[in-house]
Amino acid sequence: MGSAVKKSTTYDQNYYEAQFSTIKNAASAFEHHESETESLLHVALDQIFQFGESIRQDAQAFESFLSVHGKTCNKVTKTNPYNALVDLAFSNRRSKSWRSQMSNVLALAAETIGDQQFVDWLVSNSGVSGCYNLAVDHFERPATAKAKKLRSIRLNTISEQLKRKPIVKTALPGVSLPNGFHRSMLFSQGGQTFLVDIREGDNDATIEKYLLEAMGDKAVATNPHVNKPLFSLYRAIDLICGTCKPSSTGQLQCIAVWNEEAESGAVTKLRFLSEAYSFTNATVTLAHTLSELNGKGQLILDLPDADIFRQQFQQDPEWTIREDNRGLVLADNAKSPARLRLLPASDYADKKLRQGRKLGLRTRHFTMSLDAMQRDNKNLDIAMTLFQKANTQRTTPISRPKRFQWVFNGKHIELGFEQTSGMINTNYPSIAFKATATTVPHNELLLADAQAVWNSFLSYGEDIGGYIAHGEVADAAFCIDHAFVNGDIIEYRSPLIIGRKTDPTQICEPFVPVTAPTPTTPQTPTQRSKSSTRPGKRSGPVQSIVKKAASAPASTAASVKATRNPRPRNYRLIENNRRAKTMFPAIPVSSEKAFGAFITSYLPDEAEHRKNRKFDFEWQLEWWRRMTDIPIHVIASNWTDEDVTASKELGLLTGHGGSIIRQPAQSIAQNRNLCLSELYASDFDWGIVMDDDAVLMQAENHNSSYRLFAEMAANGKSAYDGVDLFQPIFGRQVPFNKKYSAANNPYADNHVFERSTNLKGTMIVVRNFVKEDREPLFLPEEFGFVGEDTYLTLQAISKGFAPMTCWNLILEELGGESHFAMSDAERAEKMREGHEKLVELFGQDGLKMSGDGSHKLDKGDFTAKFWGVKKQTVTVSKRSRQTP
Repeated sequence: MGSAVKKSTTYDQNYYEAQFSTIKNAASAFEHHESETESLLHVALDQIFQFGESIRQDAQAFESFLSVHGKTCNKVTKTNPYNALVDLAFSNRRSKSWRSQMSNVLALAAETIGDQQFVDWLVSNSGVSGCYNLAVDHFERPATAKAKKLRSIRLNTISEQLKRKPIVKTALPGVSLPNGFHRSMLFSQGGQTFLVDIREGDNDATIEKYLLEAMGDKAVATNPHVNKPLFSLYRAIDLICGTCKPSSTGQLQCIAVWNEEAESGAVTKLRFLSEAYSFTNATVTLAHTLSELNGKGQLILDLPDADIFRQQFQQDPEWTIREDNRGLVLADNAKSPARLRLLPASDYADKKLRQGRKLGLRTRHFTMSLDAMQRDNKNLDIAMTLFQKANTQRTTPISRPKRFQWVFNGKHIELGFEQTSGMINTNYPSIAFKATATTVPHNELLLADAQAVWNSFLSYGEDIGGYIAHGEVADAAFCIDHAFVNGDIIEYRSPLIIGRKTDPTQICEPFVPVTAPTPTTPQTPTQRSKSSTRPGKRSGPVQSIVKKAASAPASTAASVKATRNPRPRNYRLIENNRRAKTMFPAIPVSSEKAFGAFITSYLPDEAEHRKNRKFDFEWQLEWWRRMTDIPIHVIASNWTDEDVTASKELGLLTGHGGSIIRQPAQSIAQNRNLCLSELYASDFDWGIVMDDDAVLMQAENHNSSYRLFAEMAANGKSAYDGVDLFQPIFGRQVPFNKKYSAANNPYADNHVFERSTNLKGTMIVVRNFVKEDREPLFLPEEFGFVGEDTYLTLQAISKGFAPMTCWNLILEELGGESHFAMSDAERAEKMREGHEKLVELFGQDGLKMSGDGSHKLDKGDFTAKFWGVKKQTVTVSKRSRQTP
């Protein structure tokens, strides 16, 4: 869908109601004049399409719109929003099947229309009926697709068999017919045999039916070893080795193999890994689980061993997976069997392996038929032979072309070469894009990748399909998603090439090994601790000045190391869960440079704890980068050069207006103050000051979420006078669903800020006080006890500032663990010590401890003294300055 990569505009509910009123009028006009012309239906569908593509960009507005009209935003509606819009636009006399046809046509347009106008797209595809036929093919059920693939395989099988059994060995003289099979009969008389035509003008469907009848019930076997126990494993490894190019620079390449839980039970997966930064990759999911891998975690098969297996399996398919005293091996049945070892993925943890990443919007869907791939592959071989022959006769040889060029021939997009390439002027149409794809992809396909795909998939005798997908840039990857007849699934991704230097687009991310769970020794309550937090939550006082080589007081570091929970985190499962629940916008939402983000990232010395922090931090940076365009500035405390170099996301900061500020290990107060100093020295109106584990909940029921910053920027900072610093609500502690769903609640249409005297330092949004000629807020450099967040809040109130909680944001902490205390009792004691020190500082202004021996603060008199007449609630319309 072409419009999905454009910047979206947010409108209010009245605007959408007015627009839909126009749609209802257009639909009514069609129904009153249906017998006269179909053009009115085209107009009505065009308006529904434009409306749908606009409102679906704002999930909250769409849900509100449906609710007003008595529709629920359920799974069906989310999959195809036009189901609901067609129901609402047309009268009840329209049949259910008619409505389904219209909604499927609109859904097809959303995925394939490209840059065409909707009505032009309809007309060019033979109107609504023609587009519906395309939609049926595009959205066909898996069972239907499987039946079509099997039909294609059967046709190809009988065709090849018949071609090998000609009765007449030489061509018939004087007979010229179009390519392909023709129905005829043999007639013999007096020792002579004649070929006679029995029907003229047979169409393709008739011929195919004739061939399938000849095929009968013969079993289809595209490979002689298809019934062997490890055939699926062989095919997966063969496809991965065949399509994923060997490294020319000696970089490590391997295949990860493991069993993972899915909705229908455990499945076996294989994935290509490499040390390269961006590369062609593939993942295969087997239809039948390899039970030998159960409970073994992720295993690694080196690529040279994988290649040995695929070569030898073709000669001797009797391979098994066995276990010896050193682990699992792939072994054949020879007297002296070949043994290819499957090593634990943890053995490769230091190898900096990478894997394919999840890509974005899918555009330009295509199919690749078996015959077309064979033809293009053969034609390319011929063209290369002629090129080499011509090159030997040239005074100055031409370099062999490395990339295909996308060519639009007036009807379809095809592969071709530049005129100056020296290749014969022939295009390669095997990648058959949908007829609606008329604009060529921005980036180009490597010649070697196309050849590898043709050569690898041809031997398995099935038509395949795929699409071009967006990544960090538009048109980033050439993708194939194919389910074989037996249910095995391959997901192939090849980076397209940017410019003449053949630089690949970025379609990969770090691979984090996940090992099988290991039993741990039960711990007593006094041994348990929480550990995945920043240095300011350590037990013992925080040091204000620390030597460069140190990260925490020795006693604290030892204590943390001794009391950490040894249970490993399942990084792969965590990663999968995060990505499954996260829906990134097509393009980051813009806050027009009104906001900057300032993150303190402290890495502790203890190795496992350090690894945990970096894992969460990478996701945090990706989350903010892909959700918003807010520049991110990182205070990297106690990071090594190797840590910085290994971080993909840190490497992307400067390209998005951000920066890295390296610091030694130092107190949370010093790091927090550096964040504030950077804000005050900038031109941002607001600064989002965060720890390195802060993101926001962003499902449809989570209100503004990351969109809040764009909404606030659109309103202007003066609209938020009375709000000086604010925090999100903490989703784990503050119930919000009932408030959001209550009748006439203010949160859907307004930003709501309520007074807070206890800000949580994980994420605080602060005004740029210096830019407004106001006194800045800082923590004291010597701050050395628990309660820095509370101190900042109390200081803000005492200086006349208004700290608030924003009810349109819900905080999500990625780590969720703390080790400033090892038990609830000790945590309460540490807080008591900190609060008593705060009372010493602010007691003269009314701050005191709560009664009855509580560790909590009584802030009533203190707040009453300084808050005065300031508003306790600030409400601002989300779209107060936006116009349709």
